[in-house]
Amino acid sequence: MNETTSEHSHSSFSVNQELRRMTAAYLDKHPGLTLNALAQRSGVPATTMRRLMQEEQRSELAPHTVLALTSYLLKERKISKILKLVEGPIADLLNKCFDQFIFDEKSSTHEMSADLNTVFQDKFCYLIYKMAANKNGTSIDDVKNAFGLVGLRKLIDLIDKNWILKNDKDERLHAREKNFSVDLALAHELSHALVDLYKPCDVKSGLNLFYSLSEGMSEEGIKKIKEIEKDAVKKIYDVMNTESLQGDLPYFALIVSDVMGPTPLNEANTGVLQ
Repeated sequence: MNETTSEHSHSSFSVNQELRRMTAAYLDKHPGLTLNALAQRSGVPATTMRRLMQEEQRSELAPHTVLALTSYLLKERKISKILKLVEGPIADLLNKCFDQFIFDEKSSTHEMSADLNTVFQDKFCYLIYKMAANKNGTSIDDVKNAFGLVGLRKLIDLIDKNWILKNDKDERLHAREKNFSVDLALAHELSHALVDLYKPCDVKSGLNLFYSLSEGMSEEGIKKIKEIEKDAVKKIYDVMNTESLQGDLPYFALIVSDVMGPTPLNEANTGVLQ
């Protein structure tokens, strides 16, 4: 998704305090594990982990950072199950920021993977993996046509590291983890790679779409726009998961909206991201 922070101090202390308690308890059970090693394994920056444990982290940790650390400490990667295992301020934060309409057990089994987020530091690996994560997977020719020789080299590396698997029957390539969640800050960087795939010269094909809208809005107006967008995301998600409508065209949809310039902070802000 994308990663931001909130300055809501009265709730941030509670979230950080609970994370500090959970982390301390985990380290007590694993005395041979250093804080730096825990940071690396959970995908949380070492500096963030140190600030958290030294009580120097005053603002609320970014929701995906909270999710990544909680996921590692609980040894549970399915987001829907994590939301059921946590309580208190962490539960409040995660339930606000990871909408149930997508991340519930009935509709998906999305997982957090710190290792996979590391792989996605390379945009080509991200795009190739997304293609392989489609229901029908992808092929060597598809990757070559989309990304050339650079893509082929990245694909070979992903296969060698067992992130992408080859079906022996039809030689289709499939992602090891079909349902995955990307760190919010990383997703923001990778969104540029997706936008670059948009082909304005191919509008006549009838397969792509692009609109750019802007206007000065009140917070109530923004709330209504977000409700419409969230409803649209749910409907698109349902269509993409309808087996009879799935095919071989690697299609993507990107929905982004935000304030131009600094986001105003006031008492009404809740830190809810999505």
